[in-house]
Amino acid sequence: MIYTDDSAARDAGFRGLPLPPTFLFSLELANPPSGWREDLGIVTERILHGEQSFTYHRMAYAGDVLHFRTTIVDIYDKKNGALEFVVRETQVRNQDDEHVADLRSVLVQRNA
Repeated sequence: MIYTDDSAARDAGFRGLPLPPTFLFSLELANPPSGWREDLGIVTERILHGEQSFTYHRMAYAGDVLHFRTTIVDIYDKKNGALEFVVRETQVRNQDDEHVADLRSVLVQRNA
């Protein structure tokens, strides 16, 4: 209820509707940096979801303006190049420049 009912959220001690825990990942996917996959030669049909993790520093709320800063922190392969891994880390900050969360994801490309 706290994610959909403003009164319930406020009664629970929140300042408004909190964002659900993995919603930041959805927001990141909705507006990915243009062209990074193409720049790395990643073929959409050959990618797999490797892993993802979240580290939360403060609550984000409906109406917040969130800024995502993504960095590719590692690229490596396994099985003699049959699998290529791209590790991305994203820092999320709100409109007050407060650190909201860190997102980490690993994309895997199957190579021919």
